[in-house]
Amino acid sequence: MSEMNPEQVYWFAKKKQKKKLKMEARRKPEDMPFTITSLLDALVIILIFLLKTYGSDPINITQKEGEMLLPKSVTMTNMADAVDILISASTILVRNNAVVNVKNGKVDANSKRDGPDGFFIDPLFKKLKDEAKKLKAAEKQGGRPFRGDAILGVHKGTPYRLLAEVLYTANQAEFKTYTFAIVKMRD
Repeated sequence: MSEMNPEQVYWFAKKKQKKKLKMEARRKPEDMPFTITSLLDALVIILIFLLKTYGSDPINITQKEGEMLLPKSVTMTNMADAVDILISASTILVRNNAVVNVKNGKVDANSKRDGPDGFFIDPLFKKLKDEAKKLKAAEKQGGRPFRGDAILGVHKGTPYRLLAEVLYTANQAEFKTYTFAIVKMRD
């Protein structure tokens, strides 16, 4: 075989170097800067953010014309976690479960401890007392402390007397701090 001139030697060396680089790239896939692990980390962070964001509303109140309309407000504070009590035109609900019926802005006298002039609503008291027991049991198992907070969603046509009866009954069932649910208006 004949000797190669310097130009051919340079060309073969360059070709050999390219081949070597290709082989090294094939042998070391772990040197890639972007891996599936970092992608999963990013997805988990986004998922946690979305769960925290969308899961932060303590109650969801369905409004219906003539049945359940909330007052409007432009406040910027968020409601704390609490037991929700809804007073619609036809029902009082606790955690979206009907407790007692309302007719013409009044609770039936048979549902009150002291008759038609009484403030104490028996079925509402029993349901709220059960909720208080559940929250206290959850606190003992490491949950949030029971503070006796209640969120009231009140239909805007509700008579004050009915609202006073519900507040009195809730107070007797150890719910002493109230937040009223409103429709948040944009500025």
